[in-house]
Amino acid sequence: MFDYFQKSLRKKLLATFIAIGFLPFLTLLVYTLLLSESKMVSKIVVEQFDRTEAVIKLVDNHLASLEKEVNFLSSLDMMDDFLAEDLDKRISRLLIQKSNDINLNLTLMAVNMDENIIASSTKSDMLGKFDLSQLTNTHGEYIDGKKLYIYSNVTASFDENKQLGFLVLEYDLDNLDMYLTHKNSIHSYIVNRGSGFTIGENLTLNLNFSKDESSVINAEHVIVYKKLSSIMSDWNIVYAVDKSVALAFLYDFIRFMLYISVVIFVLIIFVSLKYSKGIVKPIEELTAITDEITNTHNYSMELHVDSKDEIAILTHSFNTMIKTTSSALEKLEEENKLRLKRFIQLIEIFNTIIQTKNEDECIETSIKQIKILTNKSDLHFNKEKFYHADKEYISLFVTDFEKNEKLYFGSIELGLDNFEDKNEKDFYNSIASMITLQLDRIRLIDRTMSASRAKSAFISNMSHELRTPLNAIIGFTQYMIAYEELNDDQLDTMGNIESSAHYLLNMINEILDIAKIEAGKMEAHIEDVNILELVQSSHAMLQPLAKDKNINFDFIAENFENSHYKTDPKMFKQIVINLISNAIKFTQEGDVTLELYNNANTLFVSVKDSGIGIAKEDMIQLFNDFTQVENVMQKQHKGTGLGLSLSKKMANILGGDVELHSEGIGYGTISLFSIKIV
Repeated sequence: MFDYFQKSLRKKLLATFIAIGFLPFLTLLVYTLLLSESKMVSKIVVEQFDRTEAVIKLVDNHLASLEKEVNFLSSLDMMDDFLAEDLDKRISRLLIQKSNDINLNLTLMAVNMDENIIASSTKSDMLGKFDLSQLTNTHGEYIDGKKLYIYSNVTASFDENKQLGFLVLEYDLDNLDMYLTHKNSIHSYIVNRGSGFTIGENLTLNLNFSKDESSVINAEHVIVYKKLSSIMSDWNIVYAVDKSVALAFLYDFIRFMLYISVVIFVLIIFVSLKYSKGIVKPIEELTAITDEITNTHNYSMELHVDSKDEIAILTHSFNTMIKTTSSALEKLEEENKLRLKRFIQLIEIFNTIIQTKNEDECIETSIKQIKILTNKSDLHFNKEKFYHADKEYISLFVTDFEKNEKLYFGSIELGLDNFEDKNEKDFYNSIASMITLQLDRIRLIDRTMSASRAKSAFISNMSHELRTPLNAIIGFTQYMIAYEELNDDQLDTMGNIESSAHYLLNMINEILDIAKIEAGKMEAHIEDVNILELVQSSHAMLQPLAKDKNINFDFIAENFENSHYKTDPKMFKQIVINLISNAIKFTQEGDVTLELYNNANTLFVSVKDSGIGIAKEDMIQLFNDFTQVENVMQKQHKGTGLGLSLSKKMANILGGDVELHSEGIGYGTISLFSIKIV
């Protein structure tokens, strides 16, 4: 729905005009419907609470006055007639006169201590009985049904301690109806919460009287109720106002507003349509001409509007924008062509410079390319920091890798008197950056290659120089052990010499292999190999080593098929032996399992042990040259730290890989050698 209005200014204006015209009226209507009724009802509730409060005060005052009358009558000296024989004369006349003065539905009675009614304002009660069990104090009141009893004790005037009886006022609570409102639209009554007795209008409203005072609003009435005080605390006064009467004016006003809203809505739509069309029409004409300019790219067109309002100002600004845009597009097109040309030239120069092999070739090639770029022939390279002040140049700085700083290498004079603009200068500085990067690259490669050649030559020479005396030492010790008569200490010494010499010889062989791999001189000699026999022989070769440590060493090949593959048998076997040796070396007790299996694409050799395991953070370090992880068994088994590194590099030469898996220290290790099937 929002898209419907967003795509048309006319629809937006129409909706805006309608909203501006109709919204205040709608707001007033909503206010009248919702808030006015709520406020009027709230006002009615307040008024009725005020009425109930006033009635409660009147009732309290009325009952208090009756209590005073009873107390006053009981204190008269005339009450000594309780002891006389003619008591029914003076006291009865007094009670009848007082009852007539009050003029309400009530009875005044004089009751002696024997519960006999000895005088009454009503002759029918004379000589009757009255239950004094409810009269627990010297004076007070109580309610029985719809009767209120107010009493006060009567004592002898000559002896206050001599109680003669009680003066009792029997009051019909229906008398309180005189304090209630009696109108057609207002209903009021007093009700007992427990018994349900009602004083006044008997209107069933189904109230639960859960609070001392509250208001209830239903479909027909606005109701308030409040608990009476003192002796009538079990009674509630209820006022109910008919909503239809109280809100009659409001409902009439709402009906009038609804009828008039139709006329107002039609009028607003008519005015909105007229003015929105007048506003949008010039803009639509402007849009049509703009679309034509966009489609034809004819920026010489101009717009004409006869009005002198904001639309005319917009048209003038648009004409100025078209002229400015046309000029800017022409300039931008020229600049883009120049920038594209410069970019292509920069790429060509970079591709040419990066092919150079030494510093002199790099400088010569750079000058040659810049000559082609500038069409100048008087370019030259200056090694010293001397240049002509009236000529532009680019300086070259190379990196001193030992000191990690930039050194002045030279400068190239460009044969230009000055740069055309800043972008031209930045362009030639970019060429200078390319040249210095290539010079750094050449110097770094030379430095690296020199260091690598020196290292390889040193390792190779030293290894060959050491192998000859080591072979001699091994030969002499073997001769001494075999042919000379040596005691036990001498045999142990010769054995230690032989094992140490073998250890050094193995170390030298591994170092030579690493050097060959780094120099790229170790190549795989691929041939048909019976993998099953090769792995079995590796198992048999290292079985005694496991047996010496009481380690159970098993070989599994149940999931292996097609035992013939193409690979380098020497490298393959060396990798397998290295992995098995490591497993036995770092397993103090338990099992080592060698398993051979394959799938459609890959051959796997798995070596699983129950040894010391590897921490996850140490896993990657084990494939670095001359690296060993600190552990308890390292002190017992010294090594070069080349075994795993050499195995991984050999596996890579064979087109495979070596991986390690461990759950951590104490959980053993799985070494997995995998190679693609050829």
